[in-house]
Amino acid sequence: MKSMYLESKKNGIQYTKRIGGYAVIYKEETGEIAVVKNEKAHCFLPGGGLKLGESLEECIIRECREEVGLKVTVKKFIGSAKQYFQSPNDDIYYLNEGHFYTCNTEEEQVPLEKNNTLLWVEPSIAIKMLVHEHHRWAIVNFLQRSLL
Repeated sequence: MKSMYLESKKNGIQYTKRIGGYAVIYKEETGEIAVVKNEKAHCFLPGGGLKLGESLEECIIRECREEVGLKVTVKKFIGSAKQYFQSPNDDIYYLNEGHFYTCNTEEEQVPLEKNNTLLWVEPSIAIKMLVHEHHRWAIVNFLQRSLL
């Protein structure tokens, strides 16, 4: 599957490429998806930037543990999407290349990052809450392709 570009690149702007792995964690018994809410009340899918020498799966496992204390198993590839955006944290312009996977939760642990909150919400609500368009895209594709 080819990557999809979401949002337009602004002319004259230098973008820093950031590759990331992200989890769509679906609780079948409740029909809810895991969302990370940070201290600024911004919501994201669990996941983040790839570290040197790390696979996408390793990145997702590490980020889920750090951000919200979830031990996960990476299951199926949903797809990749790229998004241009300016970070409100550091004012840097990024081209984020997100790779999205379904994941199962094995257990909850104490998160390493203390400023995040794990939310379990219905997919339609998650789509409205998420800051990044490519995170919303991943949930829509997950639901359309029934990747449970």
